[in-house]
Amino acid sequence: MGFIVWPCTLGSRSVLDHAEHVLIGLSPWNSYYKPRTVEALVRWACANFVAVDVFVPGDEAAHTLTAAGVQPSEAVRRARYAVGRLRSPARRGLRNAGMADPDRHLHTWTQLSERPAYQHSLKRVRHAYLTDEAVRAACRRTARGAVRRVAGQEPSEEQIDQAVGYALAELPLVLDGPAIFGTTSSLFVYHREMDLLAPFINGESAHLRPAPGQGYAVVRPPDQDATPAGLSQPWPEGRATPPASGRTEPTPDPLPRF
Repeated sequence: MGFIVWPCTLGSRSVLDHAEHVLIGLSPWNSYYKPRTVEALVRWACANFVAVDVFVPGDEAAHTLTAAGVQPSEAVRRARYAVGRLRSPARRGLRNAGMADPDRHLHTWTQLSERPAYQHSLKRVRHAYLTDEAVRAACRRTARGAVRRVAGQEPSEEQIDQAVGYALAELPLVLDGPAIFGTTSSLFVYHREMDLLAPFINGESAHLRPAPGQGYAVVRPPDQDATPAGLSQPWPEGRATPPASGRTEPTPDPLPRF
């Protein structure tokens, strides 16, 4: 299975060209991420980037379910099952691509919360949520949509309050991947455009912007290659594989801000 890549900004094209690091975001409540697709996506990433990490929510995924009215014990059970269906093919894809220790490249928020760079970024995100209307609106809009898909009806403000922690915990990974993963640049990839990112890449937020070297791309199989709304032409298929780890590659200095 091959994939087509749509960089979300001009700066993201530069990050993609650099091909130093990619972070794959996987969602436990999205039918797109079937085991075959997850494994193929991970193997594609390993063939095209020097370093690969995969993010899957842990028990935190239960927050959306409890906000939608699911009992906590049932929400945790369902979340663990859904997350397991993502971790297994992701681990298999990493291993089949030659990773000796795949679990070093599989992350949850709980694991990443121990990293100082993540902690620092999360503090900034939480402060912005309280003081920046664009950030607050984006996070609550994301939480509203997630709960609505599970509950099948419009959620209350209290339900959104319960679920918004999911968006807040995700933002450090998509705003400051280079610091969190110790790279010069990092490309966050997802299968569609993320409304959560709009105020940051469009400059609407007064407090938060993507770090230098942070990029974004929509990545989908060729049979779903209709250009996502608002994005430019896809990255050419068959582009050169990045240099092997340890080989020096010229790096734009500084890497672009968005």
